[in-house]
Amino acid sequence: MLILMTALLVAQQAMSAPEETEIVVIGQRLSHWTGKYAIRGSKLRCSTKSSSGDRDIDALGCKAFDACADQLASQITATDENSLPKDTRLAMKESVKRDLSTCVSSKRVTLIEELASQRKR
Repeated sequence: MLILMTALLVAQQAMSAPEETEIVVIGQRLSHWTGKYAIRGSKLRCSTKSSSGDRDIDALGCKAFDACADQLASQITATDENSLPKDTRLAMKESVKRDLSTCVSSKRVTLIEELASQRKR
């Protein structure tokens, strides 16, 4: 029984190893990607400045930004409220930048896992 359980565990680890390796590779390649983000009112723009060499991986950077900007849209819009004092708007913008950065980092992890899973098939 112990031999059977050990064999099943080894088989399970062997099956998950390629996807885990692909996750690491995608993450490393994405770390070489750089992009330029811009938010002007309700208009969002993201473009690749330095490619990872893989279009699918490059797309992850902007996909993460787009998803998070959509999620934070009401906060982003609030930072442009002219009736607020300038220092308040600037403080709100800094807060949104932090929230956006945290969200993008988290979203990238999810997108990397999804791409690795797609490539495994």
